[in-house]
Order: sequence, then C-alpha cells, then structure tokens
Amino acid sequence: MKDHPLTNSAIGDNTTNFLKTKRSPFIETNGLLFYKQECKTPEFLNSSAVITLFGEAVVVDHYVLLFPDPDTLIDYANILVNYGAKITEGLGTFPENFCTDQKILPEDLWMYFLSVLMPSGVILALAAPHAPNDNLDRLLKKYGDNAVHHVAIRVDDIYAAAEVWQKKGFIPLSRNPQDDGCLCQWNLGNRAGQIVELIHRRFEGRQTFSCENIAGLRLCETTRS
Repeated sequence: MKDHPLTNSAIGDNTTNFLKTKRSPFIETNGLLFYKQECKTPEFLNSSAVITLFGEAVVVDHYVLLFPDPDTLIDYANILVNYGAKITEGLGTFPENFCTDQKILPEDLWMYFLSVLMPSGVILALAAPHAPNDNLDRLLKKYGDNAVHHVAIRVDDIYAAAEVWQKKGFIPLSRNPQDDGCLCQWNLGNRAGQIVELIHRRFEGRQTFSCENIAGLRLCETTRS
C-alpha cells in the first residue's frame, strides 16, 4: 500500500508553505466548521489533504463525516468502496467491537464507526450515533448532518503545533497528549466547541485512534448539546 505523499509535513513550522493548498470542504461559521454539501463527494475528499483551516495551511490526517444512522453510513461507505476506497477500521460499534475493555467509555460516547483509506491516501472516518439522544445524536440534531465533530491534522511536533493553535484560540482539552507509543493525539477546542485534533504518527499506519488513546480523547470533549 502506498504511503501518503504528505506524511512528513507538519504545521507549526514552514514545511507546509511550499504545498499548494486546495479548496477546503469546510465553511467556517462563528468558530464552527460545517461541510459544504457539494464537497462531501468521494471525488472531492479524495484530493483535499492540503487545505487552509482557520487561516492555517494544514495537512489533514483524516476527515470525520457524521451520519444520522448506521444504514446511511453503510450506504455512503459502499459508495466509497465502489470508488476504490479500502476499509481500514470497522465496521462496528466502538468500543464494543474494537476494544477488550468496553467500559473505557460511557455509552453516551459510543458510536457506530468505520474508516476507509481513499486511493490518494486521505483517510475518511465515518461515524453515526449508537443510540437515540447520545453525544453524536445531540450534535447532529443541533447542527445537522453537515456538522464537523472534529478534523484531525497531521503534525511532526505536536507541542509546537499546539502553540500555533492556542494563538488561534484553541485550548488543549487535556493536560497532555494521549500517547500509546505509536499515535500521539491531542484535542484542542475553541469557545464555539469546535475540536481540532493534532495527530503525530511515529510509524506509518491507518488507525485514526487506539483503545489506549480513545478514552482520554473523547472524555475531554466539549459537550455541544
């Protein structure tokens, strides 16, 4: 499997300056991100790893797309597979079908989940509520299907990147990054409740999180309900 051609890029330094940014799939409204409906196609997301986000040139590690129910998620996943994407995580309920310890998250934070690797190397994570009125269901009811739960940015130096984003009004949601030895991840949030995830991969891989990291990442989320 080909490595993503942009895996050595980072934010917080000058390495992205020479990269040509492409049209962003997001619209920014009062500190929150929403997908442009016309940009949620496989063709667009397959080619949009380098974008401008809150005024910063970034390399997207993975996009998170929300769906109102598992059936709608599966229908879109089939479209992606037919386009040439390969399933890398899931399909199943997280953490029930992913982790030995199912008590790492309260059921309010469970989700129906699948991720795929697009032909270009972009990772798309698909999520749907696990139960009525759970965390994701409340988010969708409040903001609609184009809401962005978070967007994950690939970085080399997670602490330097955090400093950059703190100057933009994003505050770390935990004292330290979540680090399982392979993935180092840190959620930062702004006053509107938007989450930007910084992710440093020590080894090339396709996981969007791990059972070791997920509790710390999700438990610190700002509840937007």
